[in-house]
Amino acid sequence: MRMDRRHLSMGLLALALVVPSCATPRVQPLPADCPDIAETGRLNILTLNGLYDAPAAIRAKGWTDIAQFAVANNVHVLMLQEAVLTDVDRLQALLGTADSARDLQRVLNERSADPYELRVAWETGVPFVLTTANAMLSRCNITRHFASFLPIESEEFFEGVSLKITRNVQVAQLNIPGYGNLHIYNTHLCSACAVEALQRQVDALLAFMQQVEGKSSGNHLILGGDFNLDLAKGLPEQAVYETMTRAGLRDLYADYRRTQFGEARDTLCRQGVADIHCTIGTSPVQGLIDSRTGAALPRPQRIDYLFMSGRDLVTTSRGIFNPGNGATGPINPTELAVSDHSGVFAQITLSR
Repeated sequence: MRMDRRHLSMGLLALALVVPSCATPRVQPLPADCPDIAETGRLNILTLNGLYDAPAAIRAKGWTDIAQFAVANNVHVLMLQEAVLTDVDRLQALLGTADSARDLQRVLNERSADPYELRVAWETGVPFVLTTANAMLSRCNITRHFASFLPIESEEFFEGVSLKITRNVQVAQLNIPGYGNLHIYNTHLCSACAVEALQRQVDALLAFMQQVEGKSSGNHLILGGDFNLDLAKGLPEQAVYETMTRAGLRDLYADYRRTQFGEARDTLCRQGVADIHCTIGTSPVQGLIDSRTGAALPRPQRIDYLFMSGRDLVTTSRGIFNPGNGATGPINPTELAVSDHSGVFAQITLSR
């Protein structure tokens, strides 16, 4: 999420304060299960930043494209960042949604043989007016779910005013027969903040995870989301990343590329050069702010990750929804663009 997007969000909020609002009924989640994991031990997981200010037409098409990928690739759990919720009629018309995570769940369940259960963790904004959230959609039964806020950090300065944005981490517990509890953590860290602020949020994230695991340890642990952490920026951000790896978290995509293709971690989306490894700057999709202000496409970076601890095996991992754009040229031209971010997909073989 970039500075211009926040400027639009403030404009949207100002507009929302003077237009009538209406309460949108929330549909109860459907029961979900995924017995195939118990049979095969293979878990398919996807993380994706959904672009909260996407134009209505792009958002609606994106739901279909994401659902088609999820069904074709047997995605069990989808971690979503920047889900958007609003009860304001005018904003619903502008954004094409009242609840983007709920809408994605509906489209998924229209196509999937097994229903997806939804859990949402509010992140920032004005409740009932315009908010963003992290969300998990799971075909496996979610037996526990809760969330915690991370340290509030200054992310932007607007006319001399420091803008502090609330961020969170959500955790869901899934029980896989024969494999025990699976804990999945979903987060979205600060954007355009100082590296010291990013470090504080990572430290709090790890402390929260340690606290949860200390109370009820999972047999398997996965952490994913938009970390706004670019290793190509140099040693300070690499040090933040290494805080996580020292805590026993493995970068799934980097591990897979190293073991299968001999590629070093630091060569992936290096120095802003667009390639298949980047997760932002390799899509033509822009939010409402960027499309209206003519802002340039972002520099290609790898900032979205899946991490894992323990002995589980990464069978495959790849970036998806990254076709390239007018600035980068084609990257995966046959792939669809659903957001300004690419997704990260992984298949994991669980150990017993």
